[in-house]
Amino acid sequence: MIHSDRNDRAPQQASAIGQILLDDHPEVLSQIQMINMTSKDLELIAKLRPVVVSQIDRITSSFYEAILDVDSLKQTVTKFTTVERLRQTLSNHLIEMFAGKIDSAFIEKRLKIAMVHQKIGLPPKWYMGSFQNLLNTLLQIIHEQSGILLETEGLREAVTKLLSFEQQIVLEAYENQNRLEEQQAKAIIEYQALHDELTGLPNRRMFHQALSQAIERYREEPTPFAVFVMDIDRFKLINDSLGHTYGDRFLQEVSNRIRECAEGYPVTIARLGGDEFTLILENCNDPSLAAELAEKLVKAIEVPYRLQNNDYYVSASIGIAIYPTHCASEEELLKNADTAMYEVKKNGKNGHQFFSPVLDEQLLLKIELESDLRKAVQRQELELYYQPQFQTGSYSMIGIEALVRWRHPTKGLLSPGVFIPIAEETGLIYEIGTWTLHEACRQMKEWHLAGGPLIPVSVNLSSRQFHQSNLVAYIREILQETGLEPQYLELEITESMMMDAAVSAEILRELDEFGVKISLDDFGTGYSSLSYLKQFPIHKLKIDRSFISDITRNASDQAIVATIISMAKHLNMEVIAEGIETKGQLDFLTENSCQEIQGYYFSRPLPAQEVEAAFFTPYRLDHTWTTFREV
Repeated sequence: MIHSDRNDRAPQQASAIGQILLDDHPEVLSQIQMINMTSKDLELIAKLRPVVVSQIDRITSSFYEAILDVDSLKQTVTKFTTVERLRQTLSNHLIEMFAGKIDSAFIEKRLKIAMVHQKIGLPPKWYMGSFQNLLNTLLQIIHEQSGILLETEGLREAVTKLLSFEQQIVLEAYENQNRLEEQQAKAIIEYQALHDELTGLPNRRMFHQALSQAIERYREEPTPFAVFVMDIDRFKLINDSLGHTYGDRFLQEVSNRIRECAEGYPVTIARLGGDEFTLILENCNDPSLAAELAEKLVKAIEVPYRLQNNDYYVSASIGIAIYPTHCASEEELLKNADTAMYEVKKNGKNGHQFFSPVLDEQLLLKIELESDLRKAVQRQELELYYQPQFQTGSYSMIGIEALVRWRHPTKGLLSPGVFIPIAEETGLIYEIGTWTLHEACRQMKEWHLAGGPLIPVSVNLSSRQFHQSNLVAYIREILQETGLEPQYLELEITESMMMDAAVSAEILRELDEFGVKISLDDFGTGYSSLSYLKQFPIHKLKIDRSFISDITRNASDQAIVATIISMAKHLNMEVIAEGIETKGQLDFLTENSCQEIQGYYFSRPLPAQEVEAAFFTPYRLDHTWTTFREV
């Protein structure tokens, strides 16, 4: 039985020699046919196998001579692997090569070896030299064994064909890999050209493509769609306070929240740049669908962000335009959505609004004002109005706040609410803020020299001014130019400017040491931690007018105001209430020990000349008469 098995097995093994089994590789089969390699060639090659096995080290070494002779190639290989490992892999393959059979497994193994060489950086021209060395060695061995081997001429021809075939496979593998890498590189470049690097969202270019496609689809199937323009309120403050690294992390978190909100909606999301995001909501037959998504986005964005071990609060302003209801072109659609977004900002931010034709008129006005505002400082069109601050009980003036106005050449006197948002958006706020601060200090010093009273002037400091690197030097220079002593300047800042506690503390400490007083404006409306009050050298809290307007009727406002006054007292801070317009408001504040007040009940903001006539001239006359009587 055993003998019979051996006899049965031997013919099967013999029959495998000389076979070319490449039905699943027609292109490789074509190569074999092109070089005219036949089963007879493979049978001759199989006869050489014992010789190859006996001299495998010599043969393999000849293949890698090119590496060993060139230092740069040797370093390239040894950086990833060892020459010995490569020799062993090649040795195994060469022994299989001379088995006299070419099938799919043979091809796959050869391709793997080629990919290893390609991966570690060996160039194709090295392969050509190595194959020539290998062929020369094999032909030399055949010549040396000519007395033993039969059909040496046919054997040399068969080996030459085999090595030529091997070389073709390897070079083609290299080309395929290079082609694949080129395609991958091209795909990466195309992806980067259409996507935002920071968030992975489609970028401005891809958004415009998607918008153009949406308009084209509408022409084929008239289904309305909505475009959202979304801006993150207070982002600039985070970027300025914490730096660009944290600003980038913040934007990544924002984009993730937008993605989560948009799940389930037929929507394209894009980041146009900075903190501006856009969305295209398809199949928007009912505007309530757009409103629903906008409300989700607003709620998601206002959830606090954890950065540098602190919670930071922002909000989103979203403008929405519907195609074709609100426009006829791509440019107009975006412009209208943008206009609606700025209307949200103007009305307090943190919400959404659909475009309307009325807003278009407002946009034209805004563009006109922006152009004129750029020339306002040079044309000396800005003016300061001053609102006195009084002490309850004696009603003596204890300070005055400087408020900027714009005397427009055709539109008359404009309040800050009209042009300050434009100034902040365009970056003009720094120039306007600097002019305001300089003029307020100059005017206050002039009043002091004229006989007083010796009271401080309060000036609102913009976020841009506060976060400049040389704020104290900037303030010192203005005071030196105007001659005003530091103790007579009170800078009003907002809670939102103090997001980065470490940076803010250092700035405020330097100002305090210089003698400038710090007032926290709009207290109670921001998001900062109350712990800031004991960390920072803040001298005064200013209760926002929003808590004062309904204080005689609203129990919540009464409780908030009473708490702020009590808290300031315990922290040894002064507290002033703004927006006093009625005696009832004054009485409540007086009863709750608020000792400093400001509002229309006493005086509206006035030009410098009117302040002089209404308050300072009478003060000086009274002060002179009192001094004369004392003498």
